[in-house]
Amino acid sequence: MNKIFRLSFVAITAATAIIIGCKQSFLETTNPNQLTESKFWKTEADVMAAIASVYSPMRLPLSGYWGAFRGYQDINALGDDVLTIPGGEPSTIQIANFINDATNGDSQDIFAKLYNCIYRANLVVENTGQVGLNATLTKSYVAEAKFLRGLAYFILASNYGDVPVKLTIAQSSDDANVESAPAAAVYEQAIKDLSESAADLPATRPTGNKGRATKGAAIAFLGKAYLYIKDYPKAETTLASLVDPASGYDLNGNFEDNFTDKNEFNKESILEWVYGPFNSQYSPWNEESGGNAMYNYRPQLTGSNGSGGWFKYIPSQFVIKEFKKELRPNGSDTKFDKRMYATFMWKYADFGETDKTWYDNMTFEALWAAASTSIDRFESVYKNFPEGKFLNKKFTNALRPEKNADNYWAAVPSTANVEVMRFAEVLLLHAEAAILNNHPDLAMADINRIRVRAGLSAKTLADFPGSGDLMAELQHQKLLELYFEQNRWNDLKRWYPSADALKNYMTANLKQGADKIQARHYIFPIPVAELQTNKKITQNPLWK
Repeated sequence: MNKIFRLSFVAITAATAIIIGCKQSFLETTNPNQLTESKFWKTEADVMAAIASVYSPMRLPLSGYWGAFRGYQDINALGDDVLTIPGGEPSTIQIANFINDATNGDSQDIFAKLYNCIYRANLVVENTGQVGLNATLTKSYVAEAKFLRGLAYFILASNYGDVPVKLTIAQSSDDANVESAPAAAVYEQAIKDLSESAADLPATRPTGNKGRATKGAAIAFLGKAYLYIKDYPKAETTLASLVDPASGYDLNGNFEDNFTDKNEFNKESILEWVYGPFNSQYSPWNEESGGNAMYNYRPQLTGSNGSGGWFKYIPSQFVIKEFKKELRPNGSDTKFDKRMYATFMWKYADFGETDKTWYDNMTFEALWAAASTSIDRFESVYKNFPEGKFLNKKFTNALRPEKNADNYWAAVPSTANVEVMRFAEVLLLHAEAAILNNHPDLAMADINRIRVRAGLSAKTLADFPGSGDLMAELQHQKLLELYFEQNRWNDLKRWYPSADALKNYMTANLKQGADKIQARHYIFPIPVAELQTNKKITQNPLWK
């Protein structure tokens, strides 16, 4: 297990004391036992503790960007591939239905945590040089901090648009207030950080440090950033270096292994957050305290009531229809795409296959019955199931033979790492850039690697004769491959730059709240708390 993350919530307690206390005046009274900035930044262990603190805001088990109560819940809720169960947290319901505003607590918390990450990264960049490490080690730590800062700015640019760019530690409250930069400039800073970090990060990490950023992670997000700003030539060239077999990355043989605690850090893993059986499972709410739980709480939000989960989401009928569009070839061991069996649970006999059970031999009927009260909260239009009744399996503990396996208060919670970036996404990003650069042969090769792993037949360009047919196949495969992995909403924004077109598309797919989509919903508003604190910025124009 990754040493830096075993250290993180202990080391962070010390490191954040420094981080929070930096540049403060303590008047005439000082505590000789208090850890201060002048006493920190002395050893490599200090730098390690500071680096751990930079990761923390994005990977907190509950409220980090990929944690169960913030980005995972809210960014997924915006897509048309899931429906959010009514009656849950108001902030999430607002976002899922496109009725959020600048007071929304979730988007405000994401914003704040990303700037926590940036502030801590800036501390590492500014102070590591004074510790006295050799040049190579110093560059590596600075590169790691820049990667995380670049990742934070990439998320801010794609989710908030115009935001402040902060690259130094403020010496006064006035310095801390910075006006917003255009989204293009925020992307530019993200690309600069990711590019510089790619030059100095190691290609691999030893066993005790797996989960820390590598050159491959920096390149992958650099390519993704280029794609988001429509620099397709650079996106294709950048991502091609990872698609090359010499990179060492490849698709894992078993798709489902990417979402369980089996076969972690496999050849498909480019960046994954480490979770594990550290500290008490009953204390997930303490954020960065020394005893904070380090388990993965996604199953708690995703699982059916019958498995002890809180059952926040159900797959949309749209995504089920898309999965069922193409059956596997005659003679295959399953009827549907292999990914479907790793992604959902359903009554197999309804579709001509042998039924299966999950958890402690629970049938689908039992799981559905337990969830039915929650499902009944939907408006009638969402309670028709022409494609059949399905529940989420991805990110649950369905394979664990225990009662209430999705409830962190009962069974041992999930220790599965979270894949932030995996090679399958790199292939699909590269394929998209290749199509837009008029290199359909390269895109077809990427897509076929995804298709074959899913148990589907390889295709040729002759199968996609229309001008937009290959792009439609790319979009279809990305929907199936990356379902519920915080990509769908940003993909849709890119593919449907017109709000009216996106509204019509998502309304046709029966996405809840789609009729309320406006151009402003392509980004979150600057949180009201930030506007009240930083008098140098104004609200994003779309939200004024």
